[in-house]
Amino acid sequence: MIQFSKDSLANVYLFYGEESYKKRIYRDSLKTAAIGNNEMNYSYFEGNSINFNSVYDSVVTLPFFADKRLVVVENSGKFKGKAAKEAEDGADDEKVSGGDEMLLKILEDLPESTCLAFFEDSAAKNKKIFKLIKEKGQVIECAADAKEDVVNWMAKGFAQAGKKIRKSTILLILDRVGVDYDRLRMEYEKIIGYTGNRTEVTDDDVMAVTLADIESKIFDMLEAMSRKDVRTVLDKYYDLLANQESPFYILAMIRIQFRTLLQTAELRNKGYSTIDVARMLRKRDFIIRNAESCLRAGLKMKDVRDILEEISDTDRRIKMGEVTDRIGLETLLVKIST
Repeated sequence: MIQFSKDSLANVYLFYGEESYKKRIYRDSLKTAAIGNNEMNYSYFEGNSINFNSVYDSVVTLPFFADKRLVVVENSGKFKGKAAKEAEDGADDEKVSGGDEMLLKILEDLPESTCLAFFEDSAAKNKKIFKLIKEKGQVIECAADAKEDVVNWMAKGFAQAGKKIRKSTILLILDRVGVDYDRLRMEYEKIIGYTGNRTEVTDDDVMAVTLADIESKIFDMLEAMSRKDVRTVLDKYYDLLANQESPFYILAMIRIQFRTLLQTAELRNKGYSTIDVARMLRKRDFIIRNAESCLRAGLKMKDVRDILEEISDTDRRIKMGEVTDRIGLETLLVKIST
């Protein structure tokens, strides 16, 4: 992965792709390099309802007693191609919206003292804004790694924790939970906690800790949400709690599955088959079929994006201590199910 230093920062970045873990690492590293702990020179915007006039004001503001100001824009949806946008809300990419016009103005007026970074799930390379950022700064794709790279990443993590683990045991973890870095990180932490002072991680540890069908259980919740069946949603939620899954872990899994819904809809609308989508997203076939079932049950792309924003807001409130993880998640589940 790219290493950032304050003296060599680009004026503008676009990080895009399905691997959320990489994007988060890049965001944190970029923030450290640009402003350190100086929060006064940091602005953050998220979601597809961003007011880009406010983004503009933040971008052109000079840094306060510092060399750099960092402005982060995440999940704006402004970099999607025509097909993806039509799949979500019928938008016509050939018509430039006010937000798109303001985006171009932001790049035209971007001062050298500001580092502007976009983090998106996908980006169309033929869009004017994509080409302009590539010309003025850096475009970095955060794609899923090959399986062998994921195995090496996990092996390194276990080694740093003082644990010995066979490659076959790591492959067992991948077979049970997939290759998504965020989920693997959560499973890794559970395994480390479970093994305690023991130095070796065994297949039995993996089988005892990982829950192979949690994705299926989460999708059962999503299907119930699409039917506005609050009772079933909460019943499934309490089942997961009974299996010793933490509310914060459940929230993270719900976010992952809603993103899978979004990606599945986009790819299916482009004509890809269920098997093609599973291969491209590196998910098991039944996960994609479950996603398609949720979409057939009535979930619209705009609903999914709105729910993802609600999830992000709940995540923020929990981390800020405004609400406990359990109350925050239960409130969210009731809200999006009614």
